[in-house]
Amino acid sequence: MYSYLLMGVSASFAQDRKFLNPQLKFSAEYLPQSKFKGDSAEGKFSMTKAYAGFVFPVISRRYALTNDLTYKSLVLLVNANANYTLPNITFLENKHRFLSATAGPSLIFNSGNKNTWLAGFAAGIAQDMDIFSEITIRFTGHALFKRKVSGNFSYHLGAVYSYVYAQPALLPLLGCVIRTSDKSKLKISLPVSVSFYYKTNEYDMLSVFIRPDGDQYMFSGYNEPMFAASDPLSLRMRYRSFKTGFSYEIGLSNRLLIKPEVGMALNRRLSFTEGEVSDKSNIFKSDLHSAPYVKFAFRILLGDTRWRRNGDNFLLNDERLDYYDLDDPTKL
Repeated sequence: MYSYLLMGVSASFAQDRKFLNPQLKFSAEYLPQSKFKGDSAEGKFSMTKAYAGFVFPVISRRYALTNDLTYKSLVLLVNANANYTLPNITFLENKHRFLSATAGPSLIFNSGNKNTWLAGFAAGIAQDMDIFSEITIRFTGHALFKRKVSGNFSYHLGAVYSYVYAQPALLPLLGCVIRTSDKSKLKISLPVSVSFYYKTNEYDMLSVFIRPDGDQYMFSGYNEPMFAASDPLSLRMRYRSFKTGFSYEIGLSNRLLIKPEVGMALNRRLSFTEGEVSDKSNIFKSDLHSAPYVKFAFRILLGDTRWRRNGDNFLLNDERLDYYDLDDPTKL
């Protein structure tokens, strides 16, 4: 009887069943008004965004760390996200509101510290709310392999299918994570992001980054003279830019983290197209001047927070908060 009890206690310590926490995520973002370039120079564009997301770990198993920092883990997440976007385009007659939403699973399997496989799939919409009765479902996904060479270096490769460049594209992914000091690391995932992270203390982290930012929305052409010759239900609006800036994540408590972010939106373009989702012909296309932006985000961890990341685990082998963002290809 005593031996069975010891086996049960040992098993409970050998496996962490609370490796990841359920999480709520929120953010608000504002890009002030800026002018179009070229023939459309008299027009102006601004945009406001609001975001809400939920992550739930259906399976979250990790075997305890050992002296040489090896472990095995299996995680299955369910992700749900929604974005409410309000663009202000001065040459349009109407104010348009866009709702984009996705839902789907993400899977992470680590075979023992050296190799990690990641995959995800999501179905969603990106819709002008004036034509919400004509919803078009779209799909995104990714598959990635990570290999940890040492405590200071890992590489990853794979592919992502995304709208981050303002149209559907299957992008190859190649990158690495380089530990630059005991408090910092450089993370490169081409062609979707380059980021540098610096831990200012146990729970706070500064990051500097550059990454693409874009999407494609179903657009309502009703009562828009500019699109009078087009089918109002077959139009799409595309917005693409590159963001560069910095953010500072602050842990206010074991459950609440806030992240202010400021930066510049560069190499911006707005276009409208008609036809198939992947059609590259444009009814209208114009570049925009660069503009600053501000963003404020916060996340709330639910459940047992005793495994919240700390210290060297983040820099060596514990990227659990990265796992929460697997639905965002720019965070891979």
